[in-house]
Amino acid sequence: MCEQTLRPYPTALLNPCADPIFKSLFTTNSEESHQALTSFLSDLVGKEVTDVVLQPNELPVETLTDKQAEFDITCKIQNQVVNIEMQGINIHNNYGKRTEYHVAHLLNHYTPKGGDWEKTPQAFQISVLNFIFDKEEKNCFNHYLFRNEHGRTISQTLNIIFLELPKVEKLEDNIQTLTAIEMWGKFFLYANKPEKQTFVEELAKENRGIQMAVRVLQNISQDEANWYRESSYWMRVSDEKSMKNAAEKKGHEEGFSKGLKEGHAEGLAEGLKEGLEQGLAEGLAEGLAKGAQEQAIASAKNMLIIELGTHEQIAKTTNLPLEKIEELAKEVKK
Repeated sequence: MCEQTLRPYPTALLNPCADPIFKSLFTTNSEESHQALTSFLSDLVGKEVTDVVLQPNELPVETLTDKQAEFDITCKIQNQVVNIEMQGINIHNNYGKRTEYHVAHLLNHYTPKGGDWEKTPQAFQISVLNFIFDKEEKNCFNHYLFRNEHGRTISQTLNIIFLELPKVEKLEDNIQTLTAIEMWGKFFLYANKPEKQTFVEELAKENRGIQMAVRVLQNISQDEANWYRESSYWMRVSDEKSMKNAAEKKGHEEGFSKGLKEGHAEGLAEGLKEGLEQGLAEGLAEGLAKGAQEQAIASAKNMLIIELGTHEQIAKTTNLPLEKIEELAKEVKK
């Protein structure tokens, strides 16, 4: 009897654009992973970096009302502290605010309290975006700093770097014209696509960091647990998109209906606004609850299929009742 697996075929590779795979790519306990991360950071900042040391990804809060900051990859480089994120969705178009908060929190945490300001580290928030952040900016790679109206910076302490993958995808697949960071963008986009493997091999020959990243990806793709993590991630992304679309649709429908009942232009405008707000709130709440339940059930089925833990462990992981897990186990066996 063939062992069931989420891997579509024996040589299939995981998608580094999936958040958990992106993390594993650069934080796996291997020399290849360390070299890939060091090379990636060197290409991003435009100079060779050394002594890259991984740090905890969850920083403590200062007060009970602070937002918790949980990062993808945090590391220190000499007198610099860096957080690297793979971001697939620009939720409510607020990623700019979120990334500013992250880089400020990073700086606050790693600045010695009561010390010499000269010892304040540079803080870098690096985001690989699987969406377009700035439609007006043509470049796929942008470095943001605090500047005045004449373009002069304050101290270059807070740094935000965006690599927008949809813009990279439009670039020609030509090794001779791509910059080092654009090559990384192509790698993230193409690494798991069979039809692009020849070009990925060319990228690996040209960029040693990418060569190391390919090796790491080949190794972690052997682990069935990573395929489960990738599957769960894409399911969550689909749920979030579906809930957002459903909430917006419900809000428009209820707003239009309420506006019509008012019978005049002012009532229509007010009704549209009230109905949209109410519909968005109700639709989002309803969608979140339903989506979370469906995702938990799907995750439990996947774990049962690949036998990833006992029924009790799966129940605890998915937050589903043990009776539900046993019921799903019977379905999976059929």
